[in-house]
Amino acid sequence: MRNQLEVKHASVKYGSQTVVDDVSFDLESGAISCLLGPSGCGKTSLLRAIAGFEPLAEGEILLHGRSVSRPAQTMAPEKRRVGMVFQDFALYPHLTVMGNVAFGLRGFNRKQQKQRVKELLELVGLAGLEEKYPHQLSGGQQQRVALIRAMAPRPDILLLDEPFSGLDVELREQLAREVRAILKREGVTAILVTHDQLEAFALADSIGVLGAGRLRQWDSGYTIYHQPKDRFVAEFIGQGAMIPGRVIGGGSIDSALGIMAGNFIQQPHMGDRVELLLRPDDVVHDDESDFKLEIVDKVFQGAEYLYTLSLEEGIELLCLVQSHHDHEIGEKIGVRLYVDHVVAFPVSH
Repeated sequence: MRNQLEVKHASVKYGSQTVVDDVSFDLESGAISCLLGPSGCGKTSLLRAIAGFEPLAEGEILLHGRSVSRPAQTMAPEKRRVGMVFQDFALYPHLTVMGNVAFGLRGFNRKQQKQRVKELLELVGLAGLEEKYPHQLSGGQQQRVALIRAMAPRPDILLLDEPFSGLDVELREQLAREVRAILKREGVTAILVTHDQLEAFALADSIGVLGAGRLRQWDSGYTIYHQPKDRFVAEFIGQGAMIPGRVIGGGSIDSALGIMAGNFIQQPHMGDRVELLLRPDDVVHDDESDFKLEIVDKVFQGAEYLYTLSLEEGIELLCLVQSHHDHEIGEKIGVRLYVDHVVAFPVSH
């Protein structure tokens, strides 16, 4: 399948400051991806460079194999066949839903416009709201209108810049799943920018984690969570604890939790000090286990408690437990390790 988008060694600078640094990735037709990272990591600047709103200092961006950005040469946004959904939706308050969605359908006659708007409103469950104004819609409805307005001209690629950030948490995750279903049904190639990993997991086929302007890892959500390539990704994605250990050879590490096999990010040498990444789901509550740890903190999360457990010498583990197992701080509970992916990072000397 041909790549819809190719980003090759792209860098974006504001004056002397580099905000996107040597980023490369490809996106196949029909794929949904996400640029994920903390505020100020360069993800929105990269999205704007793909849209044509920011020039490249280095590298190249290609759409359908055609170069649209390189240093000193930037194709205008309106010539790229790129749709954009902005953070604040940017709906026109004086236009109805019909007027907003039809706004980009300049090459369509009135009958074609009405038909395209009608099919898109049905697609997102808003049929019958054609004559409503944006202020008469809920936040979720406004988000859907902004989405289909960008989709209406059938762009080659759709870019979504933090489109759920103004909505409450439950609605954000629900809409992320709904938007994924809509984009897949229409076969739309899309990139989402967000700092919310749950949105990224719910919507994207692949995720690029950015930190300090650099692409740290490009992978599925599952791989990024279970097999992070560096400490930045490990600490930004999900929750976890770092357990000190020492390499004893044969692919094994001696740690406070016993001897464990390691999936090494960098090949360590005998005697090297490392830190093991353990996620909360690696530590399983088991009343029958003889290995008991003290609860030093607990957070109620509805279906689960997140317990912080004290191991030794200030080392702590996280453990997810079904919430009907309501234990008190200071109590000791039995646990066992269920680790499919043991990830070890070298410790700098």
